[in-house]
Amino acid sequence: MRAALACLSLVALMGCTAFQPVEVVRVDGLSELSIGRGGIGGELALVINNPNPVAIAAESVDVELAISGTPVGLVQLPYAQSIPKGPNQVLRLSVQAETAALLSVLEANLFRFIAGEEVEVSVKGEVKGSALGIAVGIPVDSKQNMKIQL
Repeated sequence: MRAALACLSLVALMGCTAFQPVEVVRVDGLSELSIGRGGIGGELALVINNPNPVAIAAESVDVELAISGTPVGLVQLPYAQSIPKGPNQVLRLSVQAETAALLSVLEANLFRFIAGEEVEVSVKGEVKGSALGIAVGIPVDSKQNMKIQL
């Protein structure tokens, strides 16, 4: 019995050390976000490389959306999703902006928006999940310069 427990513990420890980091290759959908009276809305897609032999269950998202460095809202996990093993796996997220923060960004950058100049839109934070009972954190950090039309 002790030998079986020792073997099981050894396999579990080896599995922990063999778990490879998961990376976000790119963020799609930033340019398709819509801005209206209710704030910013839309969907983002994280394209992820999962080099591990198992899928990762995405459990929560702690990612912030910012325009010109000012936080304007949060990115959310709209429903339970799994990140399969392999390259170019997609995790879909929804964007919910805070109207008050968005108004302050609009006031500060109004002339840039009217002139058609680009502003920096960024998402930064972490997707939290698990695989085989092991906690996994996937860092998200993407910036894009884009024109925002009112």
